Amino acid sequence: MRGNVNIVNTADDLESSTITREQVIAAATIKVRTDAAVYPDDYDTTLKEGDEGYIEPDYQYDEKIDQAVLDRFGIIL
Repeated sequence: MRGNVNIVNTADDLESSTITREQVIAAATIKVRTDAAVYPDDYDTTLKEGDEGYIEPDYQYDEKIDQAVLDRFGIIL
């Protein structure tokens, strides 16, 4: 089945489409994972769980909005 797909690349494209500002912001929002664990300078990054000296990662998850996407569509937060 074929659909009608519109490519939105610019603020003008956005203005003439049915996509809302909120939908663009939602699409530009990504989840970023960082490791907040403290490792010694000489930590062996090849260690696996269960290995002696292994340090469990302390993953933190944050939502970030890709500003480049918003800039492309002229959206200012």
